[in-house]
Amino acid sequence: MDFLNEIHSFRYKLAMSLKVSSFTLGEFTYVSTSDPNKDFVIGEEDGKNFVLPINKDCVKFESDVKKCLGFDYYYKEQYPWKEGIKIGIVDRVVEILKTFNEEKEIKNYLINQEIAQYEGKDYAMLEGDLYFTNPYEEFLERLKDNDLEKVKMLGRVYQEVKNFLDMQVENSKAEDVYKEIESELIKIARKYGVEVDYGNSTRLYPDERISEDEEHVEEEIKEPINVNSLLAKIRAKKVMEKKDEFLNFLLSKEGEFNVWGEVRGRGIILDEMKDKNATLLITSPQELEINIGLSRRIFVPKPSILFIKRDSAYFEIAR
Repeated sequence: MDFLNEIHSFRYKLAMSLKVSSFTLGEFTYVSTSDPNKDFVIGEEDGKNFVLPINKDCVKFESDVKKCLGFDYYYKEQYPWKEGIKIGIVDRVVEILKTFNEEKEIKNYLINQEIAQYEGKDYAMLEGDLYFTNPYEEFLERLKDNDLEKVKMLGRVYQEVKNFLDMQVENSKAEDVYKEIESELIKIARKYGVEVDYGNSTRLYPDERISEDEEHVEEEIKEPINVNSLLAKIRAKKVMEKKDEFLNFLLSKEGEFNVWGEVRGRGIILDEMKDKNATLLITSPQELEINIGLSRRIFVPKPSILFIKRDSAYFEIAR
């Protein structure tokens, strides 16, 4: 058998090693496995086989296997170009998040909706959970704002003092330093009118642990300020203060793009999560090329925001 790539070759070997039975299901071969949660479907395009994981028993409740694979239409079908539609392209999924009729609608959406998306992603990045590249982060880096730099600096030393207090039975002078830093952080939060969140569990050193004997000490110390939450909120405020400047910066990013070396077109990459998913703003009608060993095209008939993700075996960040 000839496979789309090595991933699908190894998935096929896994599916066969777990196979209990198989049967034809529409354009696919369905492989029932001994795994309690996952089965597989095998498809073929131009002589290239691809293997996709599928939730076990989903086809018992869904009449269309496409729904179980996470899309509404296969790219070869006729489908309406409207918000919420998900299009399957071999082992990729393109979701139509938003469509526009005029440039003014695009600008309003970017300012009123997309910035809110960025704030959440910014927080995830600050926590170290996820990593995105997008114009928002690039714009913030260029600001070189004193308050933002101060919050980052205070946040680091705040965590250092917190770690020290976690390990000490009692130290009133260190606690005074802790409270002084906390007061400075609260002062900046009030300046920008943002609410302070508490209870951040992130440690300065990821491998650091507190012993059972020391847990009672931590309980005596008030929950710390979530500095990453505070920083993300103030950064969002800064962008909104300069929203016209940010909008112009974002729109200036329009040009030819090539995401993951496989998704080609013209527009703006609103954000990209390496090897997982990307959000694209397409500002004019065009054919979007998706080359994954096989070159496929879908026609984008009007300005749209598209969410492109790899198949369901990959992590997806909710929007």
